[in-house]
Amino acid sequence: MMRVSSTARRFRPTARNSLAEARLKPHPAFADREIPEIQELGAFVLKALRVEDVDRDYAAVMESAAEIKAAFPQFTWPEGLTREDNLVDLGWHQREFTARRSFAWIIEDHGGQYLGCAYVYPSIEGDQSADVWWWWKTGIEVDRPAFRELFEAWLAGPSWPALAYRTMV
Repeated sequence: MMRVSSTARRFRPTARNSLAEARLKPHPAFADREIPEIQELGAFVLKALRVEDVDRDYAAVMESAAEIKAAFPQFTWPEGLTREDNLVDLGWHQREFTARRSFAWIIEDHGGQYLGCAYVYPSIEGDQSADVWWWWKTGIEVDRPAFRELFEAWLAGPSWPALAYRTMV
């Protein structure tokens, strides 16, 4: 059986998946919060990463692999990434978002152009912090300081719990 078939089957609703989803509890700091799946931030629009985004996300990641690797040399991702691997990653991001465990968005402009991705990973070690990451698609011209300012201001706002948000970019 091809890997993509088993991956696609994994994301179909079944009684078994519902039981697994019930066990994936929200991060304690986010248990009573609804983090928006779509958020406008000035010239930018954040949209939660979903499995339906696999083709354009995979294309952007592979096109930007050298820049991503240079920005985050401590990670091996996206070395060796296949479309099927990316589908699994997106399914995990989607499930973690709905469970309020971590949060991942595509960054777009108001015309829907894919600009990059942003992530918020609350600590699983019990401290009141979260790591914040983003990357930009190669060749895209954006106002990076404006994004940083808008994104960090949003994280400091009422939608988010009072955590130490550590920007890792």
